[in-house]
Amino acid sequence: MNKKRLVTFLSLPVLIATCLTACGTNDAVDVDRSLPKGDPPALTEILFWHCLGQDKTKVLNSVVDKFNLEYAGKYHVTAKGIAGDYDGIFTQIKTNLADGQVAAMAMGYPDHFSTYMGKDKDESYILRIDNFINDEEVGYTQAEIDDFVPEFLNEGKEYMFDGYWSMPMYKSTEIMYYNAGYMAGANEQTFKKLRGDSEYLRLYDAVDGVKNAKQEDLDALKTYVVSHQGYAYDIPETWDQLISWARQVKSDRAAQSVAGTFFPFGYDSDANLMISQFMQRNIPYTKNDEESLRDTDKHFLFNNQDARNFAQQLVNWIKEGLFVTKGTIGNNKYTNTYFSEEKIAMTIGSTGGSSYNVSSNFTVKLAPVPYTANGSNIKRYIQQGPSICFFNNDNDWIHKGAWLFYKFLADPDNNLGLALENSYDPVRMSSFDKPEYEEWIKTADEDMQHAIPVATKKLRQYYMTSPSFVGSSEARSEIGQILANIILSGYSITDAFIYAYNKCTDAA
Repeated sequence: MNKKRLVTFLSLPVLIATCLTACGTNDAVDVDRSLPKGDPPALTEILFWHCLGQDKTKVLNSVVDKFNLEYAGKYHVTAKGIAGDYDGIFTQIKTNLADGQVAAMAMGYPDHFSTYMGKDKDESYILRIDNFINDEEVGYTQAEIDDFVPEFLNEGKEYMFDGYWSMPMYKSTEIMYYNAGYMAGANEQTFKKLRGDSEYLRLYDAVDGVKNAKQEDLDALKTYVVSHQGYAYDIPETWDQLISWARQVKSDRAAQSVAGTFFPFGYDSDANLMISQFMQRNIPYTKNDEESLRDTDKHFLFNNQDARNFAQQLVNWIKEGLFVTKGTIGNNKYTNTYFSEEKIAMTIGSTGGSSYNVSSNFTVKLAPVPYTANGSNIKRYIQQGPSICFFNNDNDWIHKGAWLFYKFLADPDNNLGLALENSYDPVRMSSFDKPEYEEWIKTADEDMQHAIPVATKKLRQYYMTSPSFVGSSEARSEIGQILANIILSGYSITDAFIYAYNKCTDAA
């Protein structure tokens, strides 16, 4: 790593987000490093920064131990948790870089990696890894490349500059968690209507309050409730159906005078809500092309009338009480908390956060996030989950060790274990053919963590990503604040978008 450039940052840690390149020297960095042949002349230490909690590192630590044993005397990996979440590791890495600390590799999001890359690839802190992928000794064969889930691998080349700049670690998406008993008729308004009906009470008792109720019991309850004018509901598939269902739930609760705080559904990520709906409604969000690289203001397209009209529609629905988001609840409270407290019938959140959407009080089931059908009727789901970037250490043995460790992480067997431990999808197609995977999904009806990969396997062909560039992280953050600024802070629609746009252009 270029020490001269690092020294200039020592007094500027708070400016690292915008100064990763601008505050440096003119010394060019070789981002296209080649890997040396053979074994290192001495034991080479590989530092891997991550943000996984202790309850999420059992398999990772096992993989590290196996790697260190296999490469004893050559490479030694230390996996170090430097933060507790993705925003935290982003902030900590920027601070570490400002202080002259550089790991071999780190997990994170592509938006964050773009900041480490900067606006000039010749001053990037991370490496372009095409030479690693194509290395004759330790690269990937075409068959191995073809074994990666295409959507996951392709994310690594959606940056400002050509080539691959990251590799997938494991991936997730959004899913809709719903209270299966509520939807089938085990809800307060039905109970008030049929509380004297002995057959309903028998069916109600079979599912209400029983964890992992059988689907046949839920179906029997719903059939009976519908035939006796109770309140049971179909699972919405489109956004229009979701809004209609929410209005019906509000109406049904009012008809039975059901009191208390309640929202038909919640959305745990304001940013994902806005970005995915923009994509599905053909509303411009961001772009990354030659024009926007010359004029960075043109990266940001979301300050447009269609986007403002849609935001106004969301605000109207929120004020109508049809749903709530994490941002509009305030106090950094997630909607899954309301869900577990039975104040929400459905919540939309990450498959990687499945453990936060379980309850001992009711049965939780999964469904695809309702989508907005555009002219071609294409579904779109946010692709999430961490990737791996490789930092320039000016030591090609460190680069080779880091690359070998990534290949160890991405091995179909190792990656399957890592993914399933964290309710994520593995990045290799062959992982899904492993006996361990088949054994895992056998208990999908009994455990949420085992149900996730069954649900996401059907969604991968519809995954979407957005461009990564300096400022894309701010775009995601600011678009995710718009509803809160309007609902909680009293911004007008126009002012909320102008504020977000200005924050983004300042960052870029």
